[in-house]
Amino acid sequence: MNSSSTSPLSALQSENLDNVIAYGDLNCPFCFALHQRLADWGLLERIEWRLIVHAPELSKSNFSLEDQSLLANEVFSIHHRAPDVTVKLPRTRPGTEMATDLIYTLGKISPTSQATLRLALYQSLWLEGRDIADPAVLQEIINETGLMDILHQNAADNRTVVDIGQKEKTGGGTIDGESLSVWQFLQEQKSAPTEFAKWQSDWESNEHFDRRIPIMTHRTSNNLLLGLPTEEALYQFLLGRREHFVNHDVCVFQPRPVVALYGSMDNLWPVVRIVRESCEVLHFSDLDQCQEMLVKNDNVDFLIIEHEFVEDIVLDALTHLATNRRVTWVLASLISSDAAEIRALKNGATEYMPLDRSPEILNARFDKLVTDRRDTSAMAEHARIDSLTQVSNRRDFQFRIEQEWRRLADRGSGNCSLLLIDIDFFKPYNDTYGHLAGDACLKRVAAVLSNNVKEPTSLVARYGGEEFVALLPETDLSQASAVGERLRQAVASEEIEHSAGTHQNIITISVGVASATPVSGGTAGDLIHIADDHLYLAKGAGRNQVCSQGSRWGEVN
Repeated sequence: MNSSSTSPLSALQSENLDNVIAYGDLNCPFCFALHQRLADWGLLERIEWRLIVHAPELSKSNFSLEDQSLLANEVFSIHHRAPDVTVKLPRTRPGTEMATDLIYTLGKISPTSQATLRLALYQSLWLEGRDIADPAVLQEIINETGLMDILHQNAADNRTVVDIGQKEKTGGGTIDGESLSVWQFLQEQKSAPTEFAKWQSDWESNEHFDRRIPIMTHRTSNNLLLGLPTEEALYQFLLGRREHFVNHDVCVFQPRPVVALYGSMDNLWPVVRIVRESCEVLHFSDLDQCQEMLVKNDNVDFLIIEHEFVEDIVLDALTHLATNRRVTWVLASLISSDAAEIRALKNGATEYMPLDRSPEILNARFDKLVTDRRDTSAMAEHARIDSLTQVSNRRDFQFRIEQEWRRLADRGSGNCSLLLIDIDFFKPYNDTYGHLAGDACLKRVAAVLSNNVKEPTSLVARYGGEEFVALLPETDLSQASAVGERLRQAVASEEIEHSAGTHQNIITISVGVASATPVSGGTAGDLIHIADDHLYLAKGAGRNQVCSQGSRWGEVN
């Protein structure tokens, strides 16, 4: 906050902030901006900052052009969202597991030094562009912050502390037989399970967090701040005057790829050694168990099959299932051979991987597999997601409503409801504030709709222009109308300025509601037309209201 806010900031100094908890990752620029703002306000030591890892599979080799573009857009967003915070675009978004482990382990030795190292790591990445995934860089930062003395003082009496960069051991748990790396020393200090593992689990499993960062919450009141807030919103939240804040400037969880292995673990060890740090690894030697896993799990990315372990009939069964489940499968052989490669090609393997090649070759092959799969997944995602608002697009909505309509029709019971939503007076908004502001408004409204439609199997989509839809299967007319009113109130409560509007000079929405039980003769298209008719009635009656069969909710001019 600016100098005129010195007095308001003093109120925070007397506020009890012991119950405020923040979740963030070192490689998230929005988390850095929030962390730096707290540092500038002198609050770092008074708020519990829990580091988690939101992108555990990150590595230099699979940081794609699309990833670079996303990172640049995030930094650009901070320049506009948080002009009080200086942030510079780094060359890459480094993995943070090593740095995070280092902070937690150091905190066990010297709790007061944890915030010092965390601030130094954040600033090293986002102000100086240093690669905090590099052990040598971590060593430099520890030296620069004067924390090396703490590690020396706590070193084991019979061991010599050396640089983190010396990570490879030569045998017997020591380097050169006598000295132990700082990294190994710190690893020995850790207890299992670590606080990091618990906090990571808490963050991933909390449905209100939606696997996003940064997040701030309160232990007793459960107040929640999701995303990078404005200075004023952060100030009000810390004083307990704002219970809930949501902003779309967030980073989201990127889960590790899941690799299933079929064969001998000993024989497949060369590839296991490569993937175990960046992937979740499952192992099977029983065909039935492997098939059951592939059928029941939608999150398996790769299936690596040992050539020498499987007969043709088993290979056919596994590859057929993998193909149907859209799992990338690889044939690996202990020794490279033309016969094994021909077998892989004939059966449609994505990759043939001879395990007698160098670790560098195997690593490069697997990184390419990860990159290719991410690109394919991104293409599929782009086909169903609206690029501006990041909710489903009209194509995905059409697919889902037809799917739900057929499912309910086949069952012979159950309601399918639909909300058709229009932003009131959006063209005058664009004309008054410009198209960039219009885009920002669309994104903000989309985020509000998504955050307030939590019914099972529901879907929020952009229907076109300033129109959105909410698909609500297994929801009757009364329930759907209540959801529509909840959305109307939620958008109005955002108080998005609209001087060219007619409702308290803020952005509002009109909602048309339709509900039906799918029967022969009726179609999903009929449901859309009914919702559209009621949206027309809501707009004709003055906008900023919800109109359904026989009822109208909200304000009427």
